[in-house]
Amino acid sequence: MEREKIYSYFFLGLILFFLFSAFSTLMPFIIPILWSVVMGMVIYPLHSFFEGKLKSPTLSALLVTAIVFLFIIIPMSIISIMVVQQLIDVTQKLILYFQDHSYRDLLNQIREAPFIKGYMDRLQPVFEFTQREEFRKIVAETLNKVLKFLGDKVGKFFFAAGKNIFYIFVFLITFFFILRDGKAILSRIERLIPMDREDVVNILSTIYKTALAVVYGAVGTALIQSILAFIGYSAVGIKFALLWSVLTFFAAFIPPFGASLIWFPLALYSLFALSLWKGIFLVIWGALLISTMDNLVRPLIIKQGIQIPYVVLFFATIGGLLQFGFIGLFLGPIIFTTLFSLFNIYEKRILSQER
Repeated sequence: MEREKIYSYFFLGLILFFLFSAFSTLMPFIIPILWSVVMGMVIYPLHSFFEGKLKSPTLSALLVTAIVFLFIIIPMSIISIMVVQQLIDVTQKLILYFQDHSYRDLLNQIREAPFIKGYMDRLQPVFEFTQREEFRKIVAETLNKVLKFLGDKVGKFFFAAGKNIFYIFVFLITFFFILRDGKAILSRIERLIPMDREDVVNILSTIYKTALAVVYGAVGTALIQSILAFIGYSAVGIKFALLWSVLTFFAAFIPPFGASLIWFPLALYSLFALSLWKGIFLVIWGALLISTMDNLVRPLIIKQGIQIPYVVLFFATIGGLLQFGFIGLFLGPIIFTTLFSLFNIYEKRILSQER
C-alpha cells in the first residue's frame, strides 16, 4: 500500500514536471496558440458544416483555414499597415507643428474658433489659467510623452513585423490541427480529467459559451462601433478617419466610457475647428449609434452567455486586458466563469454530501 502511494506521488510529480517543461517550451508561441484556440472555438461550427459536405475533416479544416487567412488575416494585415502609415503621418505632423508653433499659438487658434468667440467672457478665466507657467510645463511634459509614445509604437511595429509573420504561421498551423482534431482532443481531455463526465462537459460548455459571448458581445459590437465611427468621421471630414476608427475599436473595451473616449473629443474638435453643424452631427451620431452599442447591444449579448455578476465581469475583462494584452479579453472572463462553474460543482458534489 505504501509502495502504491509512493508510486502515485512520484508519477504525479513526474507529470507536473513535464507539464511545466512543456508549458515553458511553448511560452514563446503562447499568444498565437491561444488565439488559434479561441478562433477554433468560434469557427468550429463552420468546420462542422464543411465536414458534413466534404466528408473529410482534413479537407474541411484546410478550407476553413484558407478562408480565415484570406478573409480575416489578410484584411487585418492591410488595415494594420494603413493605420501605421496614418500614425506615422500624424506623428510627423505633430512634430512639425510643435517645432514651428508654441502651445500659445494653439490656444490663440482656439480663441478664434467661431463657436468660442461668443463665450469669451465666460471662458476668460480658463484662458488666463492657460497662460501660467505651471500649465505650460504640464502641456510640454504631456506632449513630450505623447510624441515619445507614438514614436516608440511606430518603431516597435517595424521591429515586430518579422515576428508577427512567424506568429501568423504558428496560428494557422495550430488552427488547422485544432479544427481537424478538435473532437479527439476534447475526448482525450474528458477521459483524463478525474471528474464526472457531466461536470467536465459543464466546464467545457462554460468555456465555449464564454468565448462566443465575448466574440459576439465584445469584439463584434466593437467592430460595428468602429465601422459606424469611420462612417461618421469620414462624413464630417476628419483626417485620418481610419486611424481614429481603429482607436475607437480598442477604446470600446474600456469601461465605463468606451468608444466615447474617442468620438466625443473628435466631436468637440469638429465643433470648434470644422463647423457647428458637423460637430452637432457627430455628437448625435456618436450618442445615438456608436454608444448605443455599448449601452444596449453589448450587455444583452454578453449576459446571455456569461452568467457571472457584472462587477466580476468588469474586473475580469479589464484585468485580463492589462495582464495578458488583447487575448486577455477572452482569458479573463473564461477564467472567472470557469471558476464559478467549479464553485457550483463543489457545492453540488461535495458540500451537499456532507450535509
